[in-house]
Amino acid sequence: MDFVELLQRVSLFSLMSRGDLKRLAKLCQEHDFSDGQVITREGDLDGRLFVVASGQVKVVKDLGGPAAREVAVLGPNSHFGELALVDDFRRTASVVADGPTRVVSLDQWNFRDTIKKYPSVAVELMQSLARRLRNVEAQHC
Repeated sequence: MDFVELLQRVSLFSLMSRGDLKRLAKLCQEHDFSDGQVITREGDLDGRLFVVASGQVKVVKDLGGPAAREVAVLGPNSHFGELALVDDFRRTASVVADGPTRVVSLDQWNFRDTIKKYPSVAVELMQSLARRLRNVEAQHC
């Protein structure tokens, strides 16, 4: 799989230079999940960002609990867990494979080492996160 090409299609990385995308692509790992398999669990400490390469996932609050509810369905080129790259908080939702799914992960520790060497990666990511926050604020004002 061409990780650079995949990352280019993801909105979170859309402002990154090709050189920075290549740096991040070297850190990526592929994972395959079958239908119903939990990728991340609410409450866990898991410092990885995920990109859906193929298939789709369901984002679920209170998975397996009495108040379980699906809050989103994400398909190819979508991402989740981006805040895990910059904070050390627990997961706020579970993510479950909805059919056969391939994801690519980026670990926070590898990412943090990269931004120490290449600060432009952090600036480009912050710009994307700021755009996303502005969009959310505009929808709620």
